Amino acid sequence: MMSDILKPHVKWIEGRCYRVNDAAIDTTTFQEHDLYENDVVHNEVLDEGDDDDFEVIMVDNSRYSTSLHVSKHYVGSIIGKKGAMKMRIERDTKTDIKIPKQGQEGDIVIFGPSEMSVKAARRRINIIVMSSRMKQKSTHFISIPMNSTDIQKRYEEFQASVLRDCPSSRGLDKSLFIKPTKLHLTLGVMCLMDNEERLFASKLLTEAKEKVVMPMLAGHLPLKIRLKGLSYMNDDPSQIDVLYGLVEEEGSARGLIQQLADALVEYFYRAGYMDREYDRDNVKLHVTLINSKYRVHSANSNVDSSAPSARHSRRPRETFDGTEVLKKFTDYDFGVAELTAIHLSQRHSMGSDGYYQPTCVITCH
Repeated sequence: MMSDILKPHVKWIEGRCYRVNDAAIDTTTFQEHDLYENDVVHNEVLDEGDDDDFEVIMVDNSRYSTSLHVSKHYVGSIIGKKGAMKMRIERDTKTDIKIPKQGQEGDIVIFGPSEMSVKAARRRINIIVMSSRMKQKSTHFISIPMNSTDIQKRYEEFQASVLRDCPSSRGLDKSLFIKPTKLHLTLGVMCLMDNEERLFASKLLTEAKEKVVMPMLAGHLPLKIRLKGLSYMNDDPSQIDVLYGLVEEEGSARGLIQQLADALVEYFYRAGYMDREYDRDNVKLHVTLINSKYRVHSANSNVDSSAPSARHSRRPRETFDGTEVLKKFTDYDFGVAELTAIHLSQRHSMGSDGYYQPTCVITCH
């Protein structure tokens, strides 16, 4: 199709844009041994600018070198089946790649006859790491807490009203409601496999504060966000997995939260640490209120849904009927929260305040 030619599938790695020539190929589903052959070799750099943010040093008159940290979880993908992937990169770029042996700590070191060859090998490795990263389940997400005292109170009232006024709604029970202290606006998710990656993601968020967040919020602080209205993730209100709340700016420029979310995701996307959700250009802004994955399969629906044993039932996920909830509470007003900080939050890990454990927090004032 003409639209495929005019808007090819691309991936950003370390500030460079790569085009995947076959848009039908899903780069997250390759087996390790054929990832390089089917993906990397068919990518081309769209931006030829020499803007690599890493150091290449001259070892002697005939050799150059650079080093990079790679989580041990991705080393197997770089080596490939029987070492084929590593050898292919070395052959194509005329480099020698030194990878720490299993159980050893240290960075990958690349040696080559020129800066260009060393940089080319590093970019190939980064593409493999990025593609491998996108296969992993997310470990962290960028969030804006939406758990002000006002919102928590109104949310608890909403929960009580729903359970009281919608008794005939199939599959709806108390265990599906998120805890009030955990209410948040999700901006984007990512997989961070070790401390080095967590430090780098924290650095990215800190940089984004100065380059993206504060310039965008200038003249709009304090920014107040109203949580009002309901929506759901699928097309059938009688078969819902996630019911979420909508957000809007309170007395500020309309669309500012959307612009901020999109800009942050783009910043992490260009660094190779985050993918666009379903390749959408815009973040789907949502504050999860009810989620069927939290269901407690017990005769007693009042079991504490935060209990680890309750959260990991092996039964198939069961949807709930939200038709009546949407009919009665579609414009429910949960109140206002002030944007004071943006978090790099850890999934499945809670802090002492009941909110997600932060890896990094940037203030917005």
